[in-house]
Amino acid sequence: MKRMFSEVEMSRDVAIPAKHLKGHSPPHQQILTRLLQELLHEKACREHGFYLAITALKSIGNNNNNNDDSDQADTLTFPVSFTCRTFLPSRGNVMVGTVMKLLFNGPNGAATAVLISSGPLRYAYLSYLKMPDYHFVPAKSEEEEACFQKDDLTKIAVGVVVRFLVLGRRFKVSPEKRRTDVYVLASVEGDDDTLGPVSLTGCDRPYM
Repeated sequence: MKRMFSEVEMSRDVAIPAKHLKGHSPPHQQILTRLLQELLHEKACREHGFYLAITALKSIGNNNNNNDDSDQADTLTFPVSFTCRTFLPSRGNVMVGTVMKLLFNGPNGAATAVLISSGPLRYAYLSYLKMPDYHFVPAKSEEEEACFQKDDLTKIAVGVVVRFLVLGRRFKVSPEKRRTDVYVLASVEGDDDTLGPVSLTGCDRPYM
């Protein structure tokens, strides 16, 4: 089974507006800040998954704008090599997350699935088809919340922490925003008795 967490060595060119570097030599802090901003904005990539943290800065090369006068160039580009901690769920992994939302798109306004959040993963889709023995229970009053419930009164509802199995994943790429997100298909069915609700309260970032 593939590990969800990895330490990978990466390299990329980091562009910095020249005006931000005036009076700073070497400009390592500005370059590192821009790199962190880019990773935070991009969020993830197909190969490695979510970017969690830069764990080591290997090297920062010289400005690549060799054909420009550095005193006049608007933007300077520096090659940066670094190690990054990443997170990528794969089929067969078991995760823990918090139910964030019920999806009401069934007949008569019934819920057909829940969305679970776990660490940087915001979209784990758990269909009622993958919740054996659970049935939808609508809210009977404004004080109550709708949920999925078993005959023994075990509930899967908003705020409940659930241990689930990853069945698959897909990526959503927004080229115009240069941003990638990861979605997984979840399940609590099978012979593993530990799958399903584990608590009524808890943190939605169990791996951080």
